Parts: sequence; structure tokens; C-alpha cells
Amino acid sequence: MTTKDYTKLSVKNETKEAVEVFVTFAADNNANKCCPSPAAISDFPVLTKVNKLRGKFTLAAGATQVFDSKGACFSGNIGFYIEPQCPVKSADFHHGKTGTNIAEFTLNPNTPCFEAYDISCVNGVNCFMMMKVEAGLGWHYGPKNTPIETIYNKSLQENKGNPGVFPVNCTDCIQLVGDKPCPVLPLGPAQTERICNIQRSERGGTVQIILATPQIL
Repeated sequence: MTTKDYTKLSVKNETKEAVEVFVTFAADNNANKCCPSPAAISDFPVLTKVNKLRGKFTLAAGATQVFDSKGACFSGNIGFYIEPQCPVKSADFHHGKTGTNIAEFTLNPNTPCFEAYDISCVNGVNCFMMMKVEAGLGWHYGPKNTPIETIYNKSLQENKGNPGVFPVNCTDCIQLVGDKPCPVLPLGPAQTERICNIQRSERGGTVQIILATPQIL
């Protein structure tokens, strides 16, 4: 298997300070035909174990860390500064004053399942992140299968109409289903169409997760 046959993930820190990065993995699940035995913490020596499904590492300013699962399904999420959680009392912005956002992804699932990624602000926003892919590799979103190469989140209630982003407390993209996951945060505004997931049937290339600053966006 060559690297053109499967997809890698990379994480880049475009800020001027080192940052702690948290990687949360999907659990083994035989009922999940797309990704029954996903990659785990033990597959990536750069990670320090936090718990069974979560590891962390420190990413220097300007540095990039590549995660190569060698073709195994890689499903989970990545967050910056603190472990994903709802608002933290008396915290500053990066440490959860308005919750935390994460980059979610499923790469290299079993055929014919699609690869997918998004930025979830369901539990709030504590940073500005981007996700980038190469052009011409089949990534698309929404009811018209619109091609896309870059997504990014805005601040807490500014993500309506923003492709690839779940707005705050909008668990189903266009609405809240069930109770608010983060009760003290506002609801949405939600997306008006199902544009929250970026997906494709192809494989190959790299999905980049970039910690940015508002000026870059």
C-alpha cells in the first residue's frame, strides 16, 4: 500500500507559542462496519496517554505533526489548549471561557464508507482552527456536493452559513436534537442546510488541521 492509497492527518500550529494538543480516538466497535477497529493511542508514539481513548502532545510554534495510520481507519477528534469540555468557570478564552471546539474526522474507513471531517463548535469555541485538503481529490459538502478545500470556524454565534462547521449546541447541524450538550451556552444560530460535514468516497492526500489566529482567517 502506498501513501496515495490512504489518507494521512497533520496538525500545524501557526501561532507564536507552543500549544498542548489533545487527540481523542474512536473506540473499537464491531457494530460499526465502516470503522470497527480504528487506530489507537498506541499507534502514535508522540502521544502521552491521558486515558484509554485520549492522548496529548505539545506542538511547538510553527511546527507540524503528521499522523500516519498506515491505511488503518483513523477516527476521532483534535482539540487545542485543554481537553474538550463546556465552559470553564473563571477561565480565559483559550482555556474554555466559552467552551471548546474540536476538529472531527474519519479517515480510511472500510469501502464503500465515505471519509469525512468537520469542525464542531457544538460545545463552544476556544480557538480558531482551519482544516485544509488538496484540490481535486473529491472533497465536497452539502446537497449540491459543492467542492471545497478549506474550512474554518468563526466565533461562538457566527458560524451560520459557514461550510464544514457545526454551530454551538446544534448537534444535528440544522437543529438541536435532545438536550443542549452545553446548557449555559446559546443555541446556534443553526445551519439552514446540511453543510456541516465535508466528505468524499476517494482516498489519499492529507487532511490538515491548523491552529490559526483571527488575523490569518
